Amino acid sequence: LRSDQTTDPTGHHSRRSTGHRSCRRAAKRRDDSLSGTINVSYRFAADVLGYASYSRGNKSGGLNLTALPPGVPATVKPEKVDSYEIGIKSQFLDRRATLNVAAFWTDVSNYQSAILTQRPNAAIFDQYIANVGKVRTRGFEADAAFAPTDLISFNASAAYTDATYRNYPNAPAPVESGLTVVDLSGERLAGVPKFSYSLGADAAQPIGAFQLYGHIDYAHRSGFFTAVSNSRYSKVDGYGIANLRVGIRREDQRWDLALWLRNLFDKNYFQTLTPSNTGLVTGLVGDPRTFGVTLITKL
Repeated sequence: LRSDQTTDPTGHHSRRSTGHRSCRRAAKRRDDSLSGTINVSYRFAADVLGYASYSRGNKSGGLNLTALPPGVPATVKPEKVDSYEIGIKSQFLDRRATLNVAAFWTDVSNYQSAILTQRPNAAIFDQYIANVGKVRTRGFEADAAFAPTDLISFNASAAYTDATYRNYPNAPAPVESGLTVVDLSGERLAGVPKFSYSLGADAAQPIGAFQLYGHIDYAHRSGFFTAVSNSRYSKVDGYGIANLRVGIRREDQRWDLALWLRNLFDKNYFQTLTPSNTGLVTGLVGDPRTFGVTLITKL
């Protein structure tokens, strides 16, 4: 990989006498990686399985092809992920009920993150990918399902995630701090809520050669930061969204007509918030209540 863009020793882009910016920088890298998974399982009973696993994964490195702030390297190192998980999968009540629980621990080195910084005294932003050192993610998750009859079923899931920067001494500073860089080691990882859960239900009723059916679900996530700097102005409050789907279909699946509603209760929420040192905070608003009709046919 090669990007042509040159900078002077101070990190500022050179300009020709014509006033046009010269974009020449030479950079290349080669990545080698070893990945794989080891699984161990033990069946405690016919419908109870315990397991443990370890996996090594990689995300390839790359190049930043845009203008970069002084001191930011053009190359991005490969990200390495070591994941550990232990859990139990089970079924009971004549296999009408399912319960799975797991604990996980993930260590990431050379974590790749999208960085957005504003140039001093200018309404210009630089966006690039950078390695932010080490990240650790650990937690618990569980999911359950229950079908009291062949036509009715319920499901639920929940997760707790503790995600932190383990080593990030030169992180971009929050805009409200008045600093350039800060040490975010030990602080929360942006973009990851601590708590999340979901609930769902399905029901169906045969009517001759047809079947009426319905589905409803609700998913909630706790608050989280959307800026790498963990600026308090980038904190998105927790929110929950409900969705509904009702329809009619032929038993032979030849066609299916459904009415669906997303964000059933028209919840107002932000997906991201991005603060700047000018005092402006921009946000991406979540979709409002949306509805439609879907027809699926098989010829």
